[in-house]
Amino acid sequence: MGRIIVANRRGHQVVEWDPAVDTEESRAAIAEAEQILREARLAGCAVSKKVNGVHVLDRDPFDPEAEEYQILAPIAGG
Repeated sequence: MGRIIVANRRGHQVVEWDPAVDTEESRAAIAEAEQILREARLAGCAVSKKVNGVHVLDRDPFDPEAEEYQILAPIAGG
């Protein structure tokens, strides 16, 4: 089971998918997660991917086999 977590002003958004299950619902969730990741990177957000139980910064293309992604918005100072 994979998931992507997006922190935002309202808390966080979670999208989950199971790459081992080939259903319309699973394909739609994977497409949604891939789009979220692409849009987040374009917006300047940092992306981390869980690798061997540890989150590391990630710049690779979306991997539906990844256990978890986290999207971190840049912090604006002033």
